Amino acid sequence: MTSLFTTGTAPCIVVIGASGGLGASTWAAALARRVAVHFGECVLVDADVGGGGLDMTCGTEHLPGLRWPDLARLRGVTSGERLVGALPRGEVPLLSAGGRGASVGASVVRDVLDSLRGVVPVVVDAGRPHTMGGEWVQGAHAVQVLSGLRARQLADTEALLSSLGAAAGVGHGSDGVGVGLITRSSGALGGDIDELIEHLGVPHLAHLRDDERVARESERGEWPGMRGPLRDTADHLVLDLMEAFGLARQGAA
Repeated sequence: MTSLFTTGTAPCIVVIGASGGLGASTWAAALARRVAVHFGECVLVDADVGGGGLDMTCGTEHLPGLRWPDLARLRGVTSGERLVGALPRGEVPLLSAGGRGASVGASVVRDVLDSLRGVVPVVVDAGRPHTMGGEWVQGAHAVQVLSGLRARQLADTEALLSSLGAAAGVGHGSDGVGVGLITRSSGALGGDIDELIEHLGVPHLAHLRDDERVARESERGEWPGMRGPLRDTADHLVLDLMEAFGLARQGAA
């Protein structure tokens, strides 16, 4: 299988929600904003190329620019810089479906992402497992899996991690993509979290507690994670990523 991503100098991070309703799209948007702050730029990509659109989550549905359906006839790699400049720009450039439901082939997706790779950091909102093929994570630098802590949610997480481990090019350490876990619940972590993480077999990157402010800000059309714990957690993980890449900090906002 040909990879949609080929490792370049600019990092690519794929975000996947193991279950529905965990806020993976919100997290991906918050993460992309902090990547842009520290790396100088970032493109947020919606993997659901025929869906309702990440535009609504980020409050950018009214902004002009190219969406996935506009790129459906693209053939071959194009200028990454020109592509970034043609996308709707909220806090970061965003490539989403825009809710138009047009068919976009895998070759187009591959060409678009190959155009972006190495030019700009990319955060991919890969949605839930049933909308995500293994090709979305091949060649990415990091995969962040959001997991709830209820029994059914943990079962979903275990199944997803198993499928990721079976995907070509996905693994741990220098021989594969680094897969890490971000937990989400209404409260603090319990004392059995270490045992749980050991059972799942992937690093625990962070814990997100439910925050009513995030929903209120979304209703106002604000970009997710501009303030509060969501921003702080994204910042922490981005700085860890920069350290892993040995990259210099560009600034802060």
